[in-house]
Amino acid sequence: MKLLTQGEIDSHFYATAGGGLKGLCAGLLVTGAIFKIGAKKIPNFPKNLPWSIRTAIFISPPTVGITIGAEEASNAFDRDMYSGDYESQLKLAEYQKWSNLPLSEKLLSGVVNNKYKIIVGSWAASMYGSWLYVDRDPIMTRAQKLVQARMYAQFLSVILLLAGMGLTIYDEEKHPENYGEQKNDDWKRILAEEEIRAKEDKKAEPGTYKRVNIYKTSDSSSSSS
Repeated sequence: MKLLTQGEIDSHFYATAGGGLKGLCAGLLVTGAIFKIGAKKIPNFPKNLPWSIRTAIFISPPTVGITIGAEEASNAFDRDMYSGDYESQLKLAEYQKWSNLPLSEKLLSGVVNNKYKIIVGSWAASMYGSWLYVDRDPIMTRAQKLVQARMYAQFLSVILLLAGMGLTIYDEEKHPENYGEQKNDDWKRILAEEEIRAKEDKKAEPGTYKRVNIYKTSDSSSSSS
């Protein structure tokens, strides 16, 4: 049984908490969609429901999201952490390096690593917000409103893409070692695995050689008799 170090425990906590936070965000989106769509489809929703039912509807999706997100993140961490000695060391060093960063650097790292998700989500939110804004105009037709909302969303998407490129350049200038290491990570992993495999083979060779000699000795003794 392997005893976990404090670094492994902290790394597992950060990974699990991150997965739970993602599940919380997804659950809140589901809750918002339920109340938004339900208010349009069901008369007097949720006003005709008691507070206990409203509370259950509100907290159930985030609770399920936190549970599933944390569980999946924990399982993914275990797979990455304990799939091999090199992967374990690499994953542990990565989490320890992240945990030692100040809060501003953690936020910047999170934005840079998830910039495409943020861009896509912001684009979808901008489309919805733009539609709500232009839908107030009683003169434009529905097709004109869709075109106008898409133009607003595309303008915001260009701004977000430029901001994402700027953040990437800033992070690369501030932490050039991260981007230099990523290019050789696969080769380093392969070479490290080959070195470990070669060491294990060398350790196994003496035992195998002795067993062969024993068999040869027994054969020769039986033939001489």
